[in-house]
Amino acid sequence: MKKQPLTSVVIPAYNAEVFLERTLRSALRQTHSNLEVIVVDDGSTDKTRVIAEAAAATDERVRILSVPNGGVAKARNIGIAEANGEFVAFLDADDLWHPTKIELQVAAMSRRSGDYQPAAVYTFSRTIDKEDRVTGSGNRVVLSGYSFARYLYAKPVGNGSSILVRREAAIVVGGFDSTWAARGIGGCEDLDFELRIAAKYPITAIGLYLVGYRQYPGNMSSNSLAMALGAISTIGRHIDLCPELPDWAARGARAAISEYALGRLLGAGHRMLLLQELGRLFRTDFGRGLSFAALIFIRKLGSLMSTIPSRDPDPADRPFFYDLSPEFAAGSPANCGKPFDQKMLHRLEAVDAFLAKTKIQHVDNCTK
Repeated sequence: MKKQPLTSVVIPAYNAEVFLERTLRSALRQTHSNLEVIVVDDGSTDKTRVIAEAAAATDERVRILSVPNGGVAKARNIGIAEANGEFVAFLDADDLWHPTKIELQVAAMSRRSGDYQPAAVYTFSRTIDKEDRVTGSGNRVVLSGYSFARYLYAKPVGNGSSILVRREAAIVVGGFDSTWAARGIGGCEDLDFELRIAAKYPITAIGLYLVGYRQYPGNMSSNSLAMALGAISTIGRHIDLCPELPDWAARGARAAISEYALGRLLGAGHRMLLLQELGRLFRTDFGRGLSFAALIFIRKLGSLMSTIPSRDPDPADRPFFYDLSPEFAAGSPANCGKPFDQKMLHRLEAVDAFLAKTKIQHVDNCTK
């Protein structure tokens, strides 16, 4: 039987005492057992290190690095530098993994995509609350091969706990950019890192819900303003870095990110920014701008006409993350990811085929 390749799991943890034990359990119970789990304690002031030490005392695969607080990007880069594995997977300290996640990802990395092996693989994600109950789901877009233009448009991942990458490729692209947080627009370091991988290497995907992505008031993903501004800046930056991208493809990516930003800003109290971004969407894609303006009008009209106070579903009615099959189930309340324009993705596939001829880098040579 072929030995499992060593995979390094990097967990950046800052004041993560509430969820870290559950997160570590999900990592250590992977069916792919040849792991090292590197907890980067990012200057925590709570019991984060105590919880990590308790896990390390019972499982020799757990290693703890304590560093001064420098943010999630810097903590992940420290983990990459310290990793011994051929592959590196990132797991935020409040997220969960399905037990088969790493096994399926490592298997996918051994399959060739045309003449190349992928440098990274991502999975689908379900959003979860503080009690691990499923509240929704992310995108269901499967990309394979050289996919930069499609990735720019679809942004298929949406969180830092999904992707598994060859360590050498992560080093070649420079790891995670820690300057986003210093500019007050942290939260999209994951997207920036993924796009830098996609710009150089083939990628692949597993069309299963293998990640529980936790969202709750107070965590990084709940900062709507920073997430919106960071996403816009990230996409703009990568469009500028790819002058070969056709104008229509760049416009499509800008329109898609404007829609995302408007969704984050809607109802978040940033009225002027919302109007500015809506104006940008109208200038980029009038049809999409009109559709989003209609959505805003319908929501506003509905709130004015409704005499019955809205009420969120009873949390007790929601299934737990581990109680759901990782497969997509039509009609499930957990599956509400936005469908993407397949015609647009098909057009962008041709762009990726063109870009691949000059931009793709062989995985075998990624350390050169």
